[in-house]
Amino acid sequence: MPDFPPPASLPALLGVLYVLEGSSLGARFLARQVSALGYTQDFGARHLAIQTASPDNWQHFLRLLESAPEWDADVAADAAHGLFRYAIDAVRHTDRLTETSHG
Repeated sequence: MPDFPPPASLPALLGVLYVLEGSSLGARFLARQVSALGYTQDFGARHLAIQTASPDNWQHFLRLLESAPEWDADVAADAAHGLFRYAIDAVRHTDRLTETSHG
């Protein structure tokens, strides 16, 4: 996979951060669910523990968003969509590699 291109502007960066910080919120929900199944940071859920290690990040992000000197919702949304597409492509790429190695 090629590297994800760095955001070209502050609004684009904020769009990317929205996706990343939002996924951490979802990871908190998942971490609680898998914990009930016995998965922990030491067994099977290390990735969730890392992603949820800084629970205050969402509030920090919201303050950053509110104080941003430059804002363009369309640019932010385009960057957010770009990151989602990149993530989907990465999963598909990984799936193809898995199929090739097992096929």
